[in-house]
Formats: sequence, C-alpha cells, structure tokens
Amino acid sequence: IFFRLISSGAMSLAGLLPHGAEDFGDQTEIVLSGRQIDDTVVRAIAEELKTNRTLTVLDLQSNYITAGGAAQLCDALRLNRSLKELGLANNSLGDEGAAELSNLLDTNHTLERISLDNNAISPALMEKVMFKTLLNTQPLAVKLAMPRALANDPELKELDLSEYEGSRVSCDLITDCLKANTVLVALNVSNLDIGDSGTAALATLVRRNSSIKELNLSNNSITTHGVRDVADALKQNQGLTSLILSQNKVGDDGARALIDVLRHNDSIVSLDVSRSAVSRVTTQALASAVFLNTQPLLLKRCLFQTASNDESLKVVDFSHHPNMENSARLLCNALKNNRFVTILNFGGVGVGDEGARDLAQVLTVNHTITELGLASNRITLEGGRQIATALTENQTLVDLNLANNHLGDEGAGLFVAVLSINNSIIALNLEQNEVSASMLDEVEDALFLNEQPIALKKVLPALMKGDAGDEELEVLDFSAYDGQRYHTDASVKILCRALIHNKHVKRLSYANNNVGDAGAVCIADVLKTNRKITHLDFSANAIRDRGCLALCEALKQNNTVTKLDLENNNISETGAQALLDVMKVNNVLVEVSLKFNKIPQTAFTDIQIACAINTQPKSLKHATPRIREADQSLTHIDVSNFDGSKYYNDTAVCILAHELKANDTILSLNLANNTFEQTGAEALAEFLAVNSSLTDLNVANNTIGDVGLSHFCTALQTNSTLTSLNITNNQIGDRGIESLLHALALNDSLVICKADRNDISLSLLQQLEDALKLNTQPKAFKTLLASVNDNDPTLKVLDLSEREDDRYYNDTTCKLLASALLHNQHIVELRLQGNTIGPKGAGYLADALEDNRSIRKINLNGNRIKDEGVMEIARALKVNDVLEAVWTDHNSVSLDAEEELTYRLMLNSLPKSFKATFDRLTANDPTLSYLDYSQEPGSAKVIDDAAMRLIATNLLVNSHVTLLDLSHNRITAQGAAYLEAALRHNTVLCKLNIAHNLLGDAGGRALARAMKQNGTLSYLNVTGNGISPDIVEDIHAAVKINAHQPPSGPAWNTPTPSLRSRTQTPGTRPSSSKSVPFADLTVYDEELAEVDDHFYSQEHYNSIEQMIFEDAMKDQNMLLK
Repeated sequence: IFFRLISSGAMSLAGLLPHGAEDFGDQTEIVLSGRQIDDTVVRAIAEELKTNRTLTVLDLQSNYITAGGAAQLCDALRLNRSLKELGLANNSLGDEGAAELSNLLDTNHTLERISLDNNAISPALMEKVMFKTLLNTQPLAVKLAMPRALANDPELKELDLSEYEGSRVSCDLITDCLKANTVLVALNVSNLDIGDSGTAALATLVRRNSSIKELNLSNNSITTHGVRDVADALKQNQGLTSLILSQNKVGDDGARALIDVLRHNDSIVSLDVSRSAVSRVTTQALASAVFLNTQPLLLKRCLFQTASNDESLKVVDFSHHPNMENSARLLCNALKNNRFVTILNFGGVGVGDEGARDLAQVLTVNHTITELGLASNRITLEGGRQIATALTENQTLVDLNLANNHLGDEGAGLFVAVLSINNSIIALNLEQNEVSASMLDEVEDALFLNEQPIALKKVLPALMKGDAGDEELEVLDFSAYDGQRYHTDASVKILCRALIHNKHVKRLSYANNNVGDAGAVCIADVLKTNRKITHLDFSANAIRDRGCLALCEALKQNNTVTKLDLENNNISETGAQALLDVMKVNNVLVEVSLKFNKIPQTAFTDIQIACAINTQPKSLKHATPRIREADQSLTHIDVSNFDGSKYYNDTAVCILAHELKANDTILSLNLANNTFEQTGAEALAEFLAVNSSLTDLNVANNTIGDVGLSHFCTALQTNSTLTSLNITNNQIGDRGIESLLHALALNDSLVICKADRNDISLSLLQQLEDALKLNTQPKAFKTLLASVNDNDPTLKVLDLSEREDDRYYNDTTCKLLASALLHNQHIVELRLQGNTIGPKGAGYLADALEDNRSIRKINLNGNRIKDEGVMEIARALKVNDVLEAVWTDHNSVSLDAEEELTYRLMLNSLPKSFKATFDRLTANDPTLSYLDYSQEPGSAKVIDDAAMRLIATNLLVNSHVTLLDLSHNRITAQGAAYLEAALRHNTVLCKLNIAHNLLGDAGGRALARAMKQNGTLSYLNVTGNGISPDIVEDIHAAVKINAHQPPSGPAWNTPTPSLRSRTQTPGTRPSSSKSVPFADLTVYDEELAEVDDHFYSQEHYNSIEQMIFEDAMKDQNMLLK
C-alpha cells in the first residue's frame, strides 16, 4: 500500500493519456481501464472533466477508485454536459459511491450509461442508478413523468407521448413505471413506431394495470402478431374502455383475435381499427362484438354461449331484468342453431309481436327448447298466430307461458287447433288474456290428451273405431317412451277401455314405464274376456304383488296369453307362488320372465320349468307332480311313444332330468324314439351322477352323439346303480365308445349296453363287450385283471378263490383272464378253486396256456369243468411245457380224463426232447428210428424210472426205433427192470446208450438177463453206472454174440402176437397206428412178475433187489403218479 501511495502520488495525468498528452483536448473517448488509477488521479481527471465539452466516453474500469473518487467525479459531472458513458466496473465504490452517482443523475440528464459491476453495491441501489441512467435515454417528458408515475402522483392522469415522433421511447420503461400506477387513466403512445416488440411490452402493462381507461396505439407499425398480444392481455383486463389501433397492420386475423377476446372482456366499448387492413365484414363483426359490451352483461354472456353452443348453458332467464327490450331480437339468431338451451324466459321484458315473430322462427328450427316463458309482455293476436303456426312443426316445446298478454278467445282458439297436431305441449298458460272460461276448458281438454304418451294418442282414435283399420294394430308397443313421458296407470286405463272388445291386438308392450298395480288390475280385467292377446310385456315398471295376483287370477281363465314379461318390477315370493299356482291349470303359458324381482331363485327356477313343461308333451306335465311327490307306485317311466306330434326334445329331457334328481323311486326310464341331442344327454348325466335308484336307461333312436355319450360316461364314473343302458342308433362313433370304455374302468354296475346301429368299429365293440362282461365279475377281479394286463411283476399268485360279494368266477372270468394271460410273464400260480367255471372256461384257460410260459400251477378244485374241461387243459399241455400241477378235484371228472391230464403233466416234468418225440414213439412213427433222450450233465429235467416205464412200454410194440440214447439221466435198477421187460420182446433196437445213470449191479444184472433173450441189440453202453466188472463182462459178452449173428426174434415190423392181442383187452386204451399212449398195464405187470420171479430164485440178490421187486408190484396208479 505504501508503494502504491508513493507511485500514485508520483503519477501524473500526463503519464496516463496517450501520446503524452497533458489534457483531454478534443478527444471523444478515453480508455483508462486497468491503469491502477486511484482517487488521487481521479481528482485530476475530475478537474479536466469540469471544462471538457467533447468527451462522450470515459472508461475507468478495473482500477482502485473508491467512494471518494466517485464523489469527485460526480462534482465534475454536474458541470459537464457532454459525457454519455462512464465505465466504473471492477472498482471499490460501494453503496456510498453508488449513492453519489444516484444523486448526480437527478440533475445530470446527459449520462446515459454507467457500468458498476463488481463494486460491492446492493441490488436496490444498483437498480436505482440503472433506472436513472435509462431515464436519461428518454425524451424529457418521459424522464419527468416516469418518476411521478412511480410515485403515483395524483395529478398525473393523462400522459401524451405522441409529440415525440421519431424518439426512442422505451415501452419497457413505460410498462415498469406504470404497471403499479392507479391514477393514470389515458395513455397516448401513437406515432412512435414502437412495432410489435413495443406493443408486447405495453400488452404486459394492459395485463397488469386496470386503471387506464384509454389507450392510443395508432400509427405504430403494429401487425397481427402485436394485436394478438394486446388481445391476449385484454382477457385479464376489465378496466380499459377505449382502444385505438388505427393506421396499423391489424388485418382480419388480428381483428378476429379481438372479436374472440371480447367474448371474455366486458369493458371495451370503443375500438378503432380504421385504416388497418381489416375487411368490411370483419369490421362489422368487430363492431357487433363491441356493441354487445354496451348491452347488459347477462345478455352478452347468453349471446356468446348460445352462439358457441356452450353445453353448460341450459337456462336463459331474462324475466323482469331491466334494459332487456332487445334481448329476444338479439338472441333469436343464435338460438336457431343452438343445441343445448332448453328453457327460455322473456317474461316482463317488453316483447311485442315483432319479438314473438322472431321467437316463432326459432321454434320452427330449434329442437331443444322445452320451456318458453313470455308472460307479461305486449303480444297480441298477430304474435300469438306466429307462435301457434310454429308449433305445428315444433314437437319439443313442452311448456308455453303466455299469461298476461292480449290474445283473446280467437288467439286461444288458434292454440286449441294446434294441440290436435302438436303432441309435445302439456302445459299452456293463457290466463289474463281476455279468454272466456269455455275456451279455457277446451284448452285444458286438449292438454289432457297431450299429457298422454304420443304412441297412445296416435292409436287411440283407431282403437275406438272398432274393427275399422284395426288389422294394422296387432302389435301395440308402448315401450319406446316419449322423452320423460312414461305410461302410467292412467294411460293404461284409457287403453283398456278400447281393448275390452278389440279383436285384433295380439301383442301389448308397456316395458320401461311407470305402470303400477292399478294398471295391472285394468289389464287383468281385459284378459278375462279378451281372447286375442298372446304377448304381454310389463317389464321395468312398478307392479307389486297386488297387480301380479290380479294378473294370475285372469290367467287362470285366459287360454291365449303365451308370453308374460314381468322383469324388473317389485314382485316378491307371494306373486311368484301365485304364478306357480297358475301354471298348474294353465297349459298355454310358455314363457314367464321374472328377473330382477324380489323372488327366491328356487321359485324363479320352478316357474321357468313350469313354462317349459307347457311346451312339451302332455305326459311330462302329468308325470312331473308324481315325480316331485316321490310317488312310490311310480317306478317306471316310459315315454318312448311320443305324445301326439310332440317328441321329447332337449328341453323336455332337461326338465325331466331336473325333476328326477330328487326322486328315489324310479327304477326304469325309457326315452327311446325321441329327438333330444347332447344337451338333453348332459341333463340326464347330471341326474345319473346323483341318482341311486335307476337301474335301466333307454335312449335308443335319438341323436346324443359322441358328446352326449361322453356326458353319460362322466356320470357313470360315480353312478353305482345303473345296470342297463341302451344307446342304439344315436350317431355314436369310436370316440364315444372310447369314452365309455374309460368310464367302465371305474364303473362296476353297468353290465348291459346296447350300441347297435352306430358307426362303431368291430374291435371297439368287442372291447365294450369284454368291459361289460368284466362288470359281471366280482369287484376285486377288475383290479386284479388290470394288474395282469399291466404285467405287474409283483403279482406272482392270482388268487380268485376268495370273493367280497355273492358273485362267483365263471366261464366269462376265464375268457377275460385268458386274454390277459397271453402276454403276462410273471404269474406262476392260478387259484380258481370254489367257483362256477365250466368246460368253456377251462377251454379259454387252455387257449391261454398254449402261449403262456410262466404259469406253473392251476387249482381248479370245486368247479364244473367235467371231462371236457380236463381234456381241454390236457390238449394245451401238448404245447405247454412249463405247467407242473393242475388240481381238478370235485369237478365230476372221470378216471380216464384224470389219467390223461396226469399223463400230460408228467410229460411236462420230463425233458423237452422226450415230450417232443414221445407222441411219435407211441404212434409207432415209421420215420422215427433214432431217439436221443440224453441230457447235459446237471440238467434239471431228466429221464427217471417212471419215464423209463413209458419208454419200455412203447418199445414193446415199436417196430422202427433202432437207436436209443438214455445217457446222463437218473434211471435206477427199477428202470432197468422196465427196460429188461421191453428188450425181451423188442427185435428192432440195435444200439442202446444208457451210460451215466444209477443202475448199479441190480440194474446191470437186469440188462444182462435181457441180453440173454434179445438177439438184435449189438451195442450197449453202461459206462458210469456203478456196475461191477464181472456183470459188465456178462453184458458185453452177450452184446458180442448179437453183433456176430442174425436176429433170432420176430420180424422187425411185427410185434409179438401175444402182446398185440393183449394190448386190445377191453377197458384199456386201444393200440392204433396213430397213437398208443399206454400199453396194456396187465401185460406190463405180467412181464414184471416174470422178472421178479427170477429175482426170487437167486439167493445172492441183496436187499436192494428185494426193494425193486416191491416197488414193481405197487398199485398201477401209484406207479403212474
């Protein structure tokens, strides 16, 4: 700071000025910004300014000038009249320096711009300085007037700035100064060329200031845009009364903007747009709009709302308002196209015949006005004639008040004549019009007819004529009510007088009216004698129980009304019950509608059912009460023979099914030969789903189709009593039967279903038959059969010996089971004992056993299969090689049949190779020369002694087998004894392999003995039989002898004579070329006896030989088993 002071003091003005000048000289602009000038240097500058007359711009920005420097400058500028711009921004003037400048501007009128930014000056003081500098830019009058305007000077009422033509008058300044002024009433800114921008500023003034009454903006180059700004401002201004816009460029668009705003602005009464490019038509429209502002405000508002079809304006009431003499005339043009005004009241406003004529013209084209008040005016006969003539075309006016005018009897007569044509007028006031009482009575009579609905007024004269023209009146529809003019009890009463003897009206509708009990009583009186009316519609009225009861009493006598609509009234359960009572005796009423009344749903449903019954065969109506009462004697219903020409259709069946739901006495229902379809079937299905008594249902010869049958199927899944169903000839295909099969999987009761004459494949018919048969079986069987069909691996034993009901398993069971067993691989045992299976059932099982390879045991004890059944199973065993045991006790089976079965079972216990060739062996097949009965070591099935006996028996008579391999079996000494007996007589066998058996020494000796008599066996292998070497040596010695000598026995193909004769002993199985299943057991025993005698003669036989002898002598049945 010290350095600055030293340097400032040393600094001189001459050092700051350009080119070394010592003063300002004649320069106009000097820039000293950013030169570190302080108040000391400013003192020198101020001294220079006091005498300078040329400098206009001085820039001292960004220096160190304070409030003191500012004061020095202000002192100088009070003397200087040339400086216009002073730059002091970015100094340190503060509020004190700014105050000095503000005081300066009160006397200095040349300084137009001062920059003071960044001087720590308060906003208010800054604004004050800026305002005073702006005033210095304006004409002197403006500069002097604006402070007065701001101060709301009461003396400043008018401000005329038009004399400053060409001056740059600031409209923004004027607006700022006048916006809060409440004294100024006239502002003239014409001839200033302010343009649209200035106009926009003044529009803001108009928007904010409502005290100015007159505004002159003429000759200011204002265009449509500027006019729109002014128009927009006038929407908020209700004080301005005079606006001059002449000699501008307003145009039609600008004028129309003014017209629009005048609908909202009520203060403008003078508006000048002359010489502003506005057409004559638009000028006239603008003048009319201004003219309206001279009229009462209520009239203006109504006019604008009426002309614009403002839907909020419904009522126009000028009655007894002052200054409304022209209201009717002004409003009529707008009313011609108005669609919302309904009430007009010009009472007591001075309307005369001329106004009446204008209003008459409105009535001929306006269709919304319903009330017109013209009381207490000056209308005479001529005006009344104009209005009466208009009413011949108008059908909307309801109320006309012409009281206290000057019409007289003649004028009243005009309105009486009009009312015969006009249907809308129901109120006409002609009081105080010098009209006689008789004429007023005529007016009242005419009005009474008009009070009735139009439809009634139109038809009443024709109805009253009797028969003439009545043919066109078969339908009287009064439901289309006229506006709010509802039919009431009174109008119904008038109509009923004409209907009592009318012969043509058939349909009568009073829907959507206000008819009550009295009207219903009148209609009821008509119905007691009228025999033409068939349809009555009184829906949506006010009828209660009293009116409903009256109608019901009439309907008990009436036999022509078929349809009655009483929807949406006030009828309760009492009325509904009365209707139900009617339906018991009335057979023609087929439709009664009672929706939206106060009745229970059950009563409503009962009435609908009763009506539907009247459309159906009479038998249905007769049966319905008995069904409802659960008459115990009614167990069968047969309506297969249709009643006259009426078949049971869907409706009839639906009704019948509905009634049957609560019935538990009906056992049989026959609906064959009718016309119902899937809808009726669905209703029957709903009945079946809840019924527990019906056992027989016949719906043959209808058209229920697959869909109808599917409904039955749904019911059958829960119904457990129906046993018989006839669906013959019902257009049912495979799809329906598939549904039925699915239902039968869950149903156990249905056992009969006739489905002939339908389009069903044979395979599905067979499945249906099987499913029905399945239902005849014990209930448990269905589940078991499903498991069998599914090849359930857990089901090993199928036990059908126990039952939960009284049903026995029978032949049908076996047929169904056999089909399932064909593909089952897990069941090993069938327990069928204690049932009623016969030969047929055994045959079905036999068929299954031919393919089944899992079943090992079958218990058929206590059935009825007899010999035929046993033989069927034996037949199957020729193919089946796995069945091990079959029990057939208590089946009336002969010994022969039992032996055959036992024989076949025994074959199953032997190797397959044995069973495959044994039949050929017994038949002495000439192509069978080699028998290979050898087994693999460890085989489960081998040749034992019993099998050996069979082989030996057949070898006795066989003449073709030359080679026999019995190695690796379980043949013991007993089997060797059987073989010994055969070898004594067989002369064909050449080679025998019996190695690896259990012969032992006893068996070896038996073979050795046989070889002493057999002369053909040239090869015998006994290896691995535990035979002593010496015995083997004896056998081989005999074989060697046979190998070197020709046979000594009978011919190869000739059996021993004694054996041939003995195989035909009576009572035994005969030997034949086809089959020799068993040789003669007697012969066999004789041969054994010979062998055994030989055993006794040898003392060296041990106890084993003694045991063989005893076994050989056992009972023959035991041997076979």
